[in-house]
Amino acid sequence: MAPILNELKVLQTRDETQSVVEAFNKMISELEKRQDQLVQAQKLSSLGILTSGIAHQLNNPLNNISTSCQILQEEIGDGNPKFIGKLLNNVDQEVDRARDIVKGLLEFSREQEFQENRVNLENLVIRTTRLIASQLPAGVEIFTEIPEDLDINCDVQKLQEVLLNLLLNAAQAMPNEAGRITITAAEDKKAKEVEILVKDTGCGIPEDNLPLIFDPFFSTKEVGYGTGLGLAVAHGIIEQHKGTLSVASRVGEGSVFTIRLPLRDQNHLGD
Repeated sequence: MAPILNELKVLQTRDETQSVVEAFNKMISELEKRQDQLVQAQKLSSLGILTSGIAHQLNNPLNNISTSCQILQEEIGDGNPKFIGKLLNNVDQEVDRARDIVKGLLEFSREQEFQENRVNLENLVIRTTRLIASQLPAGVEIFTEIPEDLDINCDVQKLQEVLLNLLLNAAQAMPNEAGRITITAAEDKKAKEVEILVKDTGCGIPEDNLPLIFDPFFSTKEVGYGTGLGLAVAHGIIEQHKGTLSVASRVGEGSVFTIRLPLRDQNHLGD
């Protein structure tokens, strides 16, 4: 999240004014620590949701590896070298598949300071949708329309956290666990921005709730199904990127979340 307040400059006046300013700065420091703890709590909540699904994702490659190894044991000695080679290749591919699943989870869970890097947006979105795939009901589909050559400057982990949150919210808003989520992106050279849209065909958000959805602890979900921190954290992360996160929605038609991030070249990372 963006800083709550900026600290005041302490003047060495050696009176009550100096004491008040120092106390004020200390209060800001403590509030920012609590804010960081809330962000991490939201991430741990997301991790809990993702981990159960990733266990199922890992079962598939592990089962394939186990089956291939059993066949290989039977083929040792007088087996067909070409067939054995094919089985070993399958094992190698499934190991890479399992490694990618675990790597994606580890990268998301790792706590780190805000750091912008140059990243291909299409690849980032693909990695994110793979992480969440097992959490989607069978009737919910994700479609992406992102230029292959669209590179942006961002904190990869944090932007991934935003996208995961928006995708989970979209999936949970689907009536009868069926619908469509579309992620699109385009470069607005005139405004020097990149625009990312996450659109769903869910139940939509009542007009009265729209001004409140980015407020901490505001949630329309049943007790036990949401902390109300997700969208507030996502909004703060986009503000850290000097961007904006907004929403348009109609009840019964779905919602569109719009992320706008400034375009900066590699030489101006962190500006």
